[in-house]
Amino acid sequence: MSIVVDIVDTFPTHDTLAVGRVKLHALLIVSSILLKIEDTTGRYYVEFPTNEEGQALIVLSDKTLKEKVHDAMVYKYEQYILSLNSSSISNPLPYIYELERERIERNKRRYTFLGI
Repeated sequence: MSIVVDIVDTFPTHDTLAVGRVKLHALLIVSSILLKIEDTTGRYYVEFPTNEEGQALIVLSDKTLKEKVHDAMVYKYEQYILSLNSSSISNPLPYIYELERERIERNKRRYTFLGI
């Protein structure tokens, strides 16, 4: 099954990092998927859109598919943050993006050191 992820918007805040759109096997497009981070563990997780009653509009029962969506969202988000250039004086990056970049780089160094 093919999975295509687009990061629609980024706004690193307290726990929400990005909004994405996922196309699953050219048949289903899910918008407004949130990439979030847990406060205590610092781990990423994906939250699918819900209706007014708080019920998920889509439920992925396949664990492998969930992992692929998660991994694709994380990869796209991290690549986007790492690609941002803060050297422009006329249009400097908000400080939160600098902090996110440092967090991502620190985690990559730690996981590389641990062999993960």
